[in-house]
Amino acid sequence: MTRQCSPLSSPPGRWSRRSLRSRRPGRAGAARVASLTVLALLAALALPAAAAAQDLYNWSVGVMGGLGGSVDVKPGSRDFSNGSWQVEGLALTETRTYIALRLGQLSLGGKDTLFGTRVGADLSYVTLAGQYMFEESYYDSGVYLGLGAYRLGGNDAFTGQSASKTVAGGVLGLVGDFKASRRFSVVVELSGHYIDIKDAHIYGMAHGGLAFHF
Repeated sequence: MTRQCSPLSSPPGRWSRRSLRSRRPGRAGAARVASLTVLALLAALALPAAAAAQDLYNWSVGVMGGLGGSVDVKPGSRDFSNGSWQVEGLALTETRTYIALRLGQLSLGGKDTLFGTRVGADLSYVTLAGQYMFEESYYDSGVYLGLGAYRLGGNDAFTGQSASKTVAGGVLGLVGDFKASRRFSVVVELSGHYIDIKDAHIYGMAHGGLAFHF
């Protein structure tokens, strides 16, 4: 007898081929996997940019005026009404972390004012510090710590000869930065300085001024 195939049955091997095709990922699935891969790569690349976006500017410069004096001058008066000025430049190194260069001068009385063993004294300085800023509700606060070179000028009170001396020292400061516009801010600073000079070791200063960010 001749064996006939049922019209409902499939030829041999038909189901095996269909099974293999059904196990292969479709084009839509492959496209979905590729899209997810691209998105993951873009997200990974965007992380450093997002962190850097927290600091909108890489550089800042500021000009300030203020008052200051010595805490432990002997002999002489502890007068903190002496005028001072300061200029500064900051460069962003990490998120909210800066390296800061400051240059300034503090007057320590007039030509007839005794400051230690000097008259007409003034303190000039240049400091290099690491500075970290904290984000507050309506302003930024900061703290900096660094080293510097200090020159205590003036004339010897007895001989009238120049008694200028340059030494190393250290500085610790607090900062308040109040945004005034997109690129300008009002900055206030309190700083303490220590230098190795016998007439006066410790100095305190308060400054306020404007900073430009770019």
